[in-house]
Amino acid sequence: MRSTRFKMSSVLLLLLLFASSSVLTACSLLNKSDTNADLAAAGGLPALDAQLDQNGTAATISYKVRNLAIAGDRLGETHTDGQGHLHLYVDGVQKAMLKTDAPVRLENIPPGKHTIKLSLQQNDHVAINVEKVFEIEVKK
Repeated sequence: MRSTRFKMSSVLLLLLLFASSSVLTACSLLNKSDTNADLAAAGGLPALDAQLDQNGTAATISYKVRNLAIAGDRLGETHTDGQGHLHLYVDGVQKAMLKTDAPVRLENIPPGKHTIKLSLQQNDHVAINVEKVFEIEVKK
């Protein structure tokens, strides 16, 4: 009897620990940023798929954004759920704001190693914390 009682209380304790950690995890994910919570409620978190094709000193980046409308005409306006754009960075310096889903072509990239990053932004320029980073090297 004592063994059964110990097993039952251990199982209940494990269930309580699991349930409380699940609630804490869910809360921490939702509170991570109001932006992500708002976007999740609107039908899913934004996602970014991208590929970079390099040819010598040039590179073309093609990308697709899901769960966020690229709304170049709303750039810089008051926040609107589900609308945004992308920022393009080369070696940590912002080079462009992408207002459409058209591929981007970089030309005359100097020799050396470079980091190229696409970052999703809301229409009011608040970062969504979704990005794609590429490391490239241009030979001399």
